[in-house]
Amino acid sequence: MFIGLALFGLALVFIHRELAQFDLRTIQRQLAAQSPTALLLALAATAGSYLALSAHDRLAFRWIERSLPYRRIAFASFTAYALSYSVGLNMLSGGALRYKIYGSWGLSALEIAKIIGFVTLTTMLGLTTLFGVAILGEGQRLTALVTLPTWFGPLLGCALLGIPVAWLLLAALDIRRLTWRGHALSVPSLPLAAGQIGIALVDHTLAAMALYSLMPDHAGFGPLGFLGLFVVANTIGLLSYVPGGVGVFEAVILLAVPQEAKTATIAALVTYRVIYYLLPLFLAGLMLAWHTLRRPARGLVTWTLPLAPSLFAVLVFASGIVLLVSGAIPRNDTATDWLAALAPLGVIEVSHFAGSVLGVTLLLVADGLRHRLNGAWLLACGCLVGGILFSLFRGAEWTQVLALAMTLVPLAACRRAFDRKARLLALTPSVSWLIVSTAVVTAYLWLGFFAYRHVEYTNELWWTFVLDQGAPRFLRASLGMVAVLALVALRLALRPALSPSALALPASADLARAERVIQGAQNVGSAAWLALLGDKHLLFSQSGESFIMFGLQGKSWIAMGEPVGRLDERHELVWTFLETCRQNGGRPSFYQISADTMPMFAEAGLAFQKLGEQAYVPLGDFDLQGAARAKLRQTWNRGRRGKLAFTVVPRASVPTIIDELQVVSDQWLNAKNVKEKGFSIGRFDRDYIRHFPVATIRLEGRLLAFATLCASPDRRELSIDLMRHRDDAPNGVMDQLFIELMLWGREAGYVEFDLGMAPMAGLEARALAPALSRAGALMFRHAEHFYNFQGLRAYKAKFDPVWRPRYLAARPGIEMTRTLGDTALLISGGIKGLISK
Repeated sequence: MFIGLALFGLALVFIHRELAQFDLRTIQRQLAAQSPTALLLALAATAGSYLALSAHDRLAFRWIERSLPYRRIAFASFTAYALSYSVGLNMLSGGALRYKIYGSWGLSALEIAKIIGFVTLTTMLGLTTLFGVAILGEGQRLTALVTLPTWFGPLLGCALLGIPVAWLLLAALDIRRLTWRGHALSVPSLPLAAGQIGIALVDHTLAAMALYSLMPDHAGFGPLGFLGLFVVANTIGLLSYVPGGVGVFEAVILLAVPQEAKTATIAALVTYRVIYYLLPLFLAGLMLAWHTLRRPARGLVTWTLPLAPSLFAVLVFASGIVLLVSGAIPRNDTATDWLAALAPLGVIEVSHFAGSVLGVTLLLVADGLRHRLNGAWLLACGCLVGGILFSLFRGAEWTQVLALAMTLVPLAACRRAFDRKARLLALTPSVSWLIVSTAVVTAYLWLGFFAYRHVEYTNELWWTFVLDQGAPRFLRASLGMVAVLALVALRLALRPALSPSALALPASADLARAERVIQGAQNVGSAAWLALLGDKHLLFSQSGESFIMFGLQGKSWIAMGEPVGRLDERHELVWTFLETCRQNGGRPSFYQISADTMPMFAEAGLAFQKLGEQAYVPLGDFDLQGAARAKLRQTWNRGRRGKLAFTVVPRASVPTIIDELQVVSDQWLNAKNVKEKGFSIGRFDRDYIRHFPVATIRLEGRLLAFATLCASPDRRELSIDLMRHRDDAPNGVMDQLFIELMLWGREAGYVEFDLGMAPMAGLEARALAPALSRAGALMFRHAEHFYNFQGLRAYKAKFDPVWRPRYLAARPGIEMTRTLGDTALLISGGIKGLISK
């Protein structure tokens, strides 16, 4: 974030320097002088570009061999790109939106991940192809911008064009998988590969044409040269971490055009932002509202809930910017005369001040919309209504009123999507949202001072109330906006920290309450019983019938699995956890979640990192017959011949053998030279052990090995928690225990047996895989000295299980890496436990 803010500030400084000799009214005249033909061409090119973008997703569906109506694919693609282009980090924000909507339509997390990877690769192929063509066509001009030798242009162009040519060659040779140094990349068929490049070329060319049609004739670039400049500016803007590349993209374009074309170029860039970025956002909001009003019951489930919070957060934020920009620029003479005839000076002054304050309020309240708060929805609607009224009395153009109305109408129609209750006075944006809003207000101040830089600023300006002088109104509005930001920042700084009682670990009454919740929980896994360890904090729902268990490590708040309890309370409890983390400066995350729940966490703005694969053995058809189970049958027979006796001790009888269990556990810990861990792993604690039945293996009455059993209340899942054995136990004793338990679980009516997770298993080493996944895949292959990753998976694999992926849901970027490190420390009990065997 801070890198993005720094680049945004540098871009503002550069733009200010480049436009220092020009007057803002000159730029306004250039905006008004845009020809209707150029505007129509820009609109047509924008429509064609977004249509081509929908073909990216259509091709991806063909690649994963899934079928979905094109109208659905087109809507999902259009909304994802409209949002991601405005927010920035296309793969991240657009990917999260695809998780929300495609997940609600029944696609698996793996299928959605493949779609995102395919779309990202398509975009990269298009960028390299276009830039290669452009630099070959006008390489001398482009290389001169960065002071490179003229021979470098053709060399770079050929190298870039070699990438799509090689891609097509691989597809033509029917090479379906490309592997290099542990990195793998799937290659589609030749028609799909050619379609990727062709559609990406059309998309980027039309996007560049939308701006090129608005550029002045004396900008000095031909079509090919401008295409290369556009690709470079767009890429730099994308990599800058600035939302939508605002300022950075414009600075690169301004750097390339001659001085005499800069004002007309600024006008073209502003118009392009409105047509290519804002207009699709407004259209997406209107389409969402239309679908919700036309079919409210089905639309609410499949469209509104996944899409509305993110979309309207950006739309309302953009509406706030519209109000701020309107307050910073001077009115023309026609508007001033119209204002004088419409309203008295006092009304105009109040409208200007209130409109600007409402603008900054919209910036701040947009964060509440992202969290689906009904108080934020009510406040946003009120601010938009006020903004429309005050805009009329500020002399704003009708296009601004129309823009605000195009946000208000769909937002009001989608009221039911904002179903989380919150008091108006309790609405407080996050620190990061406040920082971004402050950056926007800073840009507003720059724009205002740039517009009125010829005004002599004196103390008397504060008290000057004249119709044809905008500088005094700008100063007063700036003071009001800064005061609003300061009050919100003060509220954030003075917010109460989490009370010591809330941070305390659960008491016995809380653990008993959690046990009752688990007994009546819906669709719960056996890992829910880890709540009774007492080493995790418990966050209960308002009804008390659901909870989230989480641990604290540094600033990371790490929830163990999904919420436990009622299914209809899961979403609300996740949001409550996120807000509690935010209020106390924590990093929220959810450890070992399943793929089925990913859309719920994606809606909350979390990203995902695969941790490994969980092994489940179906018990309905588990037996020891056949060649595939020959080794297991031999192990079981050997144990029976060795007179190993298997018994499941019921929970009520566990206290009678607790001392024997303690002896075996202490001996195991000493032999392994390890200490007890926790969080996601059980430990030997007498109060904890008493909650579960215990499976034992004895030889002539002597206890050799034991395991505590955890089971879901509906008998869907049976698993082992704590496993210990004597150091003199015969080889294969734990295999014997597993086999006996699976046979016992089958007879007891359990559906499947959970063998636990194989860490790092199944992580992709493909070139397009996330860096953390590639690092995990590397560890899985080459870190056997430190942890037996491959051996553990091989041990579980001999039971012929079904493998299901498990993920970490956390904030993207560096926060994901920090959360992974904190999770390892939390499970191991600190650095000493992490590095010890």
